[in-house]
Amino acid sequence: MSTPEEWASAFPSKRDLKERLEFIRLYVSRLKQNPDEVFREQVKLINSLLKSSKGFPLSREEYLRLKGELRAKRG
Repeated sequence: MSTPEEWASAFPSKRDLKERLEFIRLYVSRLKQNPDEVFREQVKLINSLLKSSKGFPLSREEYLRLKGELRAKRG
C-alpha cells in the first residue's frame, strides 16, 4: 500500500481509519518526548506479543465476531 487511498481502503470505516491515525500521531508524539531506553522495553514487549499471537486459536474474523465488532456481510 503506497498511496493514501490504498492505505485508507484497508479500513472498513472512516472511524477505524480516524482512530488508527490518531493512535499513530499519539505514538509519534510519545516517541519524540521520551528517551530511546523507554521504548526499547516496549519493543521487547510488543515483539513478544506478536510472537505469541501467531499461536492464537482464532482468526481475525472469528475474534472480531466474538467481540461483536464484525459486521455481517450483506449480499
